[in-house]
Amino acid sequence: MKTKAIAGIVGAVICLGMVSQVVEGSIDKEAAKEYLTENVKEQDEEDSPINFEIGDKEERSFLEWVGF
Repeated sequence: MKTKAIAGIVGAVICLGMVSQVVEGSIDKEAAKEYLTENVKEQDEEDSPINFEIGDKEERSFLEWVGF
């Protein structure tokens, strides 16, 4: 019984990660960037928590593919 529960939890986490990757891929990055640059309070470049270059790289590790 425990192995079925663990397998179910692992399967649910993997499915959730895959769905999050599909949603992330469907977001219009240029529109999001435009919205953030117009509506987010301007900060010093070095202290900025937003890095637009992160989403542009290819995600290759398993954990990134799963969504973590």
